[in-house]
Amino acid sequence: MSEADQGTDFEAFVLETSAVFSRVARAEAGDLHSAEDAVQIAYMRMFTSWEKIVARPGNRAAYGRIAVKNAVKDQFRRNRHVSPASLQELPEQESRIGIPDAAYEIIKEGIDDLVAKLPDRQRQVVTLCVLQDMSPEEAGKRLGLKEESVTRYIRIAIKNLKKYVYETGEEGTV
Repeated sequence: MSEADQGTDFEAFVLETSAVFSRVARAEAGDLHSAEDAVQIAYMRMFTSWEKIVARPGNRAAYGRIAVKNAVKDQFRRNRHVSPASLQELPEQESRIGIPDAAYEIIKEGIDDLVAKLPDRQRQVVTLCVLQDMSPEEAGKRLGLKEESVTRYIRIAIKNLKKYVYETGEEGTV
């Protein structure tokens, strides 16, 4: 594979997976800045070994998700002694969906709290299919379930999440 082909192939991979990897990193890291850094680190590591990755059988996206999770863990280990800045010290920025980061954090905490109320299987399915953008077929294989069961768990989880929102009276968290 020539360098031009390698770069084009990798660029297509990045464009295809960047949204998924960002969500995975955000779920693992807990904050936007660490998540973005982890995704970039994972992509840099993958690019240096791209020929080996392409030569291996298997799903490149799955390999990438693991690389992102490892990059988050490495960051945590390196920065364990660093205390995070308070929200007042951080500049106000907008997320990719157009709302301020501080508001996005509040919404994400609300979503995380709601998802945590779900039974184990529903929470696992929502985490894999919605937050990590995995197909019901892939999630089923990972959890040892049929694809139909995964989609049923998603439907039930959505009903439960709506019920939790209506019970608490909080609008806009789901």
